[in-house]
Amino acid sequence: MVSYKVADICTSSSVYTQREIDKAWDRFLCDGLQDGRFHVRSSIFNSWRRCQSTGVDPSIQAAPRIASEGKLHQTKIKNKDLLACAQSTIDQARLLLDDLETVLFITDRNALNLEIVGDPRTLEDAWDVGLMPGGGWLEGMSGSNAVGTAIETNMPTQVHGVEHYCEGFKPWSCTATCIYDPYDGQRIGVIDVSGLTKTFDRFHIPLVVSWANVIQAQLAMLNSERWATLEDALSADSRYASKGDFLLCDSQGRFIRTNNNASKVIKRYFPDFSPTSPFRLQLDQFGSEKNELATIPSDWLREEWVQPVKSHKEGGEIVGFKINFPGRGQSGTAKSSSVFGSDINRTPAGSQLVMPVLNPDVSKEAAKAKMAAKTPLPILLLGDTGSGKEFFAKAIHSETKNPHGPFVDLNCGSFSRDLLNSELFGHVEGAFTGAKKGGMIGKIEAANGGTLFLDEIGEMPLEIQPLFLRVLQEKQIYRVGDVTARPVDFKLVAATNIDLKKAVAEGRFRKDLYYRISSVVVELKPLSERKAEIPELVESILQRISEDHQIECKQISDGLMKALVAMEWPGNIRELSNVLEFMSFMSANTLLEASDLPEEYLQPSADSTKTDEHMLTNTTISLEEAEKLAIKSAIENTDSNLTQAAKQLGIAKSTLYQKIKKYAIAC
Repeated sequence: MVSYKVADICTSSSVYTQREIDKAWDRFLCDGLQDGRFHVRSSIFNSWRRCQSTGVDPSIQAAPRIASEGKLHQTKIKNKDLLACAQSTIDQARLLLDDLETVLFITDRNALNLEIVGDPRTLEDAWDVGLMPGGGWLEGMSGSNAVGTAIETNMPTQVHGVEHYCEGFKPWSCTATCIYDPYDGQRIGVIDVSGLTKTFDRFHIPLVVSWANVIQAQLAMLNSERWATLEDALSADSRYASKGDFLLCDSQGRFIRTNNNASKVIKRYFPDFSPTSPFRLQLDQFGSEKNELATIPSDWLREEWVQPVKSHKEGGEIVGFKINFPGRGQSGTAKSSSVFGSDINRTPAGSQLVMPVLNPDVSKEAAKAKMAAKTPLPILLLGDTGSGKEFFAKAIHSETKNPHGPFVDLNCGSFSRDLLNSELFGHVEGAFTGAKKGGMIGKIEAANGGTLFLDEIGEMPLEIQPLFLRVLQEKQIYRVGDVTARPVDFKLVAATNIDLKKAVAEGRFRKDLYYRISSVVVELKPLSERKAEIPELVESILQRISEDHQIECKQISDGLMKALVAMEWPGNIRELSNVLEFMSFMSANTLLEASDLPEEYLQPSADSTKTDEHMLTNTTISLEEAEKLAIKSAIENTDSNLTQAAKQLGIAKSTLYQKIKKYAIAC
């Protein structure tokens, strides 16, 4: 376990005055302070240089909100162990910081803010600078800040006032340290204490370090409990008995143990195996949760070797995997254990659930995509936000020659240049500061044998475009920092909501790459122009909701289906999906009726604009309904610019965010 001692940490946050640092920042922006003889700490100076090299805008006023409510919910599920083990610390901080004009927040390993608590007045100020759940705090997004800089340096970090690289955060003081998995020391999150500069306190460094150590101790206890459950399941069920050589991993692919004298046999298949070293196998294709931490690709594993171990308690969730290696002279093709059921052979999550989208009887574009899916040609999807590009891409994947291969998606607009480069191509250990121990497989390599879906490809930086073009031409990649080429073969599906031809003309997108990815262009029209697709799409979404959340799959009455088809759906498939999720959870009926629709969809007029006008002039309208309609109108009038919408409404932006969450308004 990574554990810091308070005595080992330099608690001097700043040996220079704020005025001296501010002057140093001004000069840095002018000439870069190349000789370094200026009044700023070396750790801050190095951070500024990283920010400048990655193109961070120093005039940024707020951190970007990089996760929608849906994505944030999914990220919290992925980090449920971290949040569960941090809960006692969060509760303690909620009481301790309540009147100290300070807040505490927890991020995931990629600096995505998961939860924030503390002084209510400070929380409102924090929202104004993007310090909210869903905000992104990597240095490449938000400049020098305690969270992002702690990740870069792998050390507890305090960034005070004007030491921040971006103007919007200079009124703040923040202190953070990373939280590590006690199993192998990989970063799984960051804990931060922040407040306005007047709250600066050197004691915050030992405070966050102490809290991080508590969380890590809780994680260690949780691991022990999980592994004990795994061992109990093995001993309680004769199906897991084996006389051969095996390797035991938990549900996250972490190595637990093996049987005696198995090392030589295992090394035949896994040359890097060491029974004394912690490692993780990439086992999400066998039913484990997808884990972003550094893992060893397990494409050398055969399906018939992998035996999921289920808890003997009620519910029978998968608690680990027993990998049974064939002995010398065995073919390794023994029949797999019946405990798999159909799980091991199912297609990637979501692929079959969106098959109706590619029904050639419904749409010419679907027919074109269905035909192109069988070819090696790249496919370019064009469509507005929410029109279902990811749904369509998964449906294309299910029609390819390798539907059981991986489906790997990446949003090119969510990362800085350097981060996107690493995400796409991966990196070797030591390739740069903060590179993962053991290196990292990139999205391109992870998609080998399957489909790579690149959303917002129009946002791919120009510097990366020729590198990606080379991959498409030569079918091989080089990880960042590596000199060895790695062969790759994947189906490319790209998507964008911008005019790529215009981007080419303006020099923002390479012409050769455009022609390479646009062999087949599929235009996804708004859902209001694809009425015939709605019935089958509704059934698909309901199946996905049932599988994702392990709930009963609801059925749709004829009356409700007619109502859904008649609606205009300005939010496209995303809005339709939100409505179906609401009804799936909020209705006790197996057969959903029109009366189960959310209240705002129960108005008699099919035209949403006329409905809103009708409601606003209806003397029986409630204050809450009027407030909701006013917020929706302001968001629409400002093209979803929430800063301008808040000004138009005359309320603080933090208040607007709270109202949006309260009324579940789509942005």
